[in-house]
Amino acid sequence: MTRALAAGLFVVLLGACRSQVSPQLTSEWQNRTLYTCCNLRYEGGEINDANYGVGSMLPFGSAATVLKASSGSITFRAGGGDLTLYHKYGTAQETSQQYFGKILVDADPHVRFATYPAQVQSAITDGRIERGMTKEQVIMSIGYPPSHRTTSTEMNTWIYFYNRWITYQVQFGADGKLSNIVGRAPTRNEPIVAPTPTPAKPARKGGKYK
Repeated sequence: MTRALAAGLFVVLLGACRSQVSPQLTSEWQNRTLYTCCNLRYEGGEINDANYGVGSMLPFGSAATVLKASSGSITFRAGGGDLTLYHKYGTAQETSQQYFGKILVDADPHVRFATYPAQVQSAITDGRIERGMTKEQVIMSIGYPPSHRTTSTEMNTWIYFYNRWITYQVQFGADGKLSNIVGRAPTRNEPIVAPTPTPAKPARKGGKYK
């Protein structure tokens, strides 16, 4: 075997090892009752940690069933379809398991949602943000800021991507409430696309689809 071929084989094997997740970890995800932490935007059945503010919206608190997991992605069923959550950009700031654990949570966020004022509930349901919202409420409405641009939610300025090219800032005051929005962000008049996840594949029964 040549040195170049051996090196290439090593890279392939290394990549394969990195993509695998232990059966125990996959089982742990699959044997839990999970909910989406917040409204999630997706395109083509994919969500990633850049958290673009465009695309269809899967509502917060959607029941989620994990179908499979790898070192950098989790595929789950929610809202009548299958979606894949990718951790691509913030790998230097948090592990994939930490990121997935933020997005798919054990506690139904509807419990906290019920304690919010009616105006805040309306904004979250629409997937928009308004001044006066707390950090928790902003996250429930538009998701976590991408960690490669906002390294900690303890910071008072968060950077979000409106789309792949345009960012905006969400600024909080000393009281921890949203005080200013710099740039284009989801607002009252922002159109919301009805959720249309990738249709789930029918289960096989007796060698045929149901």
